[in-house]
Amino acid sequence: MKIYIMGAILIFLISLFCLIFHKKNLIVNLIFIELGFLSINLILILSSWSFNEVKSQIIIIYILTLTAIETAFGLALFILYYKKFNSIEADDFYNVKI
Repeated sequence: MKIYIMGAILIFLISLFCLIFHKKNLIVNLIFIELGFLSINLILILSSWSFNEVKSQIIIIYILTLTAIETAFGLALFILYYKKFNSIEADDFYNVKI
């Protein structure tokens, strides 16, 4: 059980490290955010399994739904941005004037 928790913490730290130091492509950043949420969900799954709690499992389903909505919304925004500017690099994203 401890090795799974250590693996989830390692996955979270990798996603956090990549979010901090990889700022070029916005889709890759969205993938790292999703990876961080999934590692948090893995920790919640392991804790609810060990303590046999149903409330935690309901929270896990809610968090998974929210991350799916966030990813779909982010990808839709990136597609619209790419259609207008032909680039999704983070440097070009900050130069947009509305």
